[in-house]
Amino acid sequence: MSTAKTAKIAGLLLLIGPLIDLLVSVSRPGSFPSDHADGAQAAMQAGVHAAASNGTFVQLLVDLGFIASFGLLFGFWCVDRFMSSDDGRAHLRKAGLMVLGVALAVRTASFAMGLLLATTINFAPAGALEAGPGLDTAVMFLVMEGSFSVFATILNLAGVALFATSVMNANLMGSKNLTGILVIGPAVVGSFLLLLAPLLGDGVFAVFLIGNIVALVQVVWIIVFGAVLIKKSDTLAIAS
Repeated sequence: MSTAKTAKIAGLLLLIGPLIDLLVSVSRPGSFPSDHADGAQAAMQAGVHAAASNGTFVQLLVDLGFIASFGLLFGFWCVDRFMSSDDGRAHLRKAGLMVLGVALAVRTASFAMGLLLATTINFAPAGALEAGPGLDTAVMFLVMEGSFSVFATILNLAGVALFATSVMNANLMGSKNLTGILVIGPAVVGSFLLLLAPLLGDGVFAVFLIGNIVALVQVVWIIVFGAVLIKKSDTLAIAS
């Protein structure tokens, strides 16, 4: 496959995959529990109730997010296919792909928990999610889904930072300082916040939300990077 065609495929995957994944995450009911006056357990219960209000929609979003999440890994894999292997930074791309592969595995586990949550709320008897074992089970799946998702986000931040560092000298995205601010900065700050949040008693969900917003900066860079690859695919002068 030619360099131009591979670059265009990579650009499409990096543009569409993360964009759909982002839309799925922000539009899914109960995906971002907020702090509750009665504590974290009450906040998670409120998240379950929000999801249960439209269980079929949650099910569809989980399935769509699972499919779209593969775009990031495959997109960067395609970038690695057309980038030169002797530019001195190929090892960073390989390391980035390895970390992203682990991130995708963890994210898949997160979607599996989301599927169990959706199945639980869709098939629970009337009133079963108001209190008791049914609600406790749904909360457990939501907590497990969120925990896997947080670790997947941290791994994604690290993997993309490694990969972006490896293409800094390729003159694809302009200023190296801009890449550092939009990719490496969020990887450090976002990971710190997401690791810190579980240690906090009050405001845990607020810190999680801030950490995800910081990570969103990196997602925007990925989407723009994909658009640049599509635009430059016909003139890209990088040895295959």
